[in-house]
Amino acid sequence: MMDVSHPSSPNYGKHWTPAQIMDTFAPKQESVDLVMEWLELEGIHASRTRLATGKHWISFNATVREIERLLKTEYHLYRHDMHGHSHVACDRYHVPEHLAQHIDMVTPTVHFDQRIGHDRMKKQQELPKAHLDELRKRSLEARGVGLGDPNSGTGPKQGAVISDALMNLDQCDLMITPACLRALYAVPPGTLAATNNSMGIVEYTPQAFLQSDLDLYFKQFEPSLDGKSPVIQLVDNAVVQTTNKSFSFNGESALDLEFAMALISPQRATLFQVGDLVQGGSFNNFLDSLDASYCTFQGGNSKDPNVDGQYSNQTGCGGFAPTNVISTSYSYNEADLGAKYEQRQCAEYMKMGLRGVTVLYSSGDNGVAGNQGECIDAVTGAYNNGSSGLFNPSFPGSCPYVTSVGATQIIKGSTVRTAESACETVIFSGGGFSNVFPLPSYQQSAVESYFTNSNPPYGAERFNNSKTVRGFPDVSANGANYVTAVDGNFTLSFGTSASAPTFASVINLINEQRIAAGKGPVGFINPALYANPQVLNDVTNGNNPGCGTTGFAAVPGWDPLTGLGTPNYPLMEKLFLSLP
Repeated sequence: MMDVSHPSSPNYGKHWTPAQIMDTFAPKQESVDLVMEWLELEGIHASRTRLATGKHWISFNATVREIERLLKTEYHLYRHDMHGHSHVACDRYHVPEHLAQHIDMVTPTVHFDQRIGHDRMKKQQELPKAHLDELRKRSLEARGVGLGDPNSGTGPKQGAVISDALMNLDQCDLMITPACLRALYAVPPGTLAATNNSMGIVEYTPQAFLQSDLDLYFKQFEPSLDGKSPVIQLVDNAVVQTTNKSFSFNGESALDLEFAMALISPQRATLFQVGDLVQGGSFNNFLDSLDASYCTFQGGNSKDPNVDGQYSNQTGCGGFAPTNVISTSYSYNEADLGAKYEQRQCAEYMKMGLRGVTVLYSSGDNGVAGNQGECIDAVTGAYNNGSSGLFNPSFPGSCPYVTSVGATQIIKGSTVRTAESACETVIFSGGGFSNVFPLPSYQQSAVESYFTNSNPPYGAERFNNSKTVRGFPDVSANGANYVTAVDGNFTLSFGTSASAPTFASVINLINEQRIAAGKGPVGFINPALYANPQVLNDVTNGNNPGCGTTGFAAVPGWDPLTGLGTPNYPLMEKLFLSLP
């Protein structure tokens, strides 16, 4: 990854082909053979198993009795006291010692769709000895809150309705428009439109845009786009639903698409709409659609049936080509998911970078707390109301192979020519340190400098202060007072949901210049930015409170709420055009 992404590498920009990646990361044949041999000895004949294209998954159907004997465990049906949904799981499971190094995880087993308090999920009954595939179906029918659910806590926050959206640059501290962002970050209007440089925006059903909102917005702020739509890619039975209409269902898509399309025009935006109205979708469902080697046999997804939608549509398995830049404004808490699950997914973002794709994720809107402002009880490990406890980092932002984007704002009474602050209006920029991923080499100097010069006033009782783990976000962009057209009205939107597509738009414009110069896309940008922090506007004011603390402070250099800073387009373009 560093070989193709670090600016000092002679192989910078020499991205890999999908075939190279699949061959490189396939497991050893020994691993496949040993696991298959074990299953055969335990009565799971090879004719019942399916090996994924990339050999990363073996899946099969079996009765509960067979699985309990195989894994030396007992399955139960659990019921969530608050939400009422059921869940199939076991307390623990076992595999032979000689296979431990060959198996990452078995699912469904101990994984839940999110971390919950011990008093919230109770063992309801021992499972009847029915077939496991039927139990999976029952569990899916009552899955918990998905990425696109309005109650997930990941969407933008709604502000005031705007009766008069006409404005000028003197009002950017109160209302952000594309013109404000261009002035703030010295971003020129787009002039080029290569056919192979569409910008990807990912949305999860039931979140959806309304064409009437795009039309209303573009008539006001980008007339050349009036009547235009993004290129729509429907992943896993997806639908751009128009039945549910409210800020909770339309605000995210409106914010992402309206600003991205306006900033990159005349370049096109591609909407990856993921998941249907029954199951919804997950990050893994989207990744499946871009990489056939990540899928299970014939397109089914068996990564975790309690997190990932289970689809058999062939187009969901490597049926879509990734765009050069992909922006996602959704997240989990890192503690929602198992470490092995997250490590596997993180490796997939690394493969995307090897292919030359820039992957950006919003860092969250609750400061050092997690989605919905929850923190982690230091004793039980359960979530609490956010008034105290351990900081709750977000994922995939904590993965070292994505670019995590925090939020800033123009201080009230200031202008686009004044230094920004970390966002402290309505939302607080998510940031902190991972509990799963080690410190990447490209970030080592920045993190060491942060702890040396600006050591925060908390210890291990609040966050992983080992100085050996990944810090996030990497960069930031404005995330307050965005004027969006939602459900026929102009309203203000707040969140890192705005910051991620804004920063992604800057990268997409730079890619356009590189393509015009006969070069390839920038791909994974973190190593180049950490090696050249001067191409970003450092942010040194503000905090990201949570968990009963003031959180981290914005300081000179990298910090865990604004990263390296906000875009300086001319300097960033100059840097990336100077590279091979």
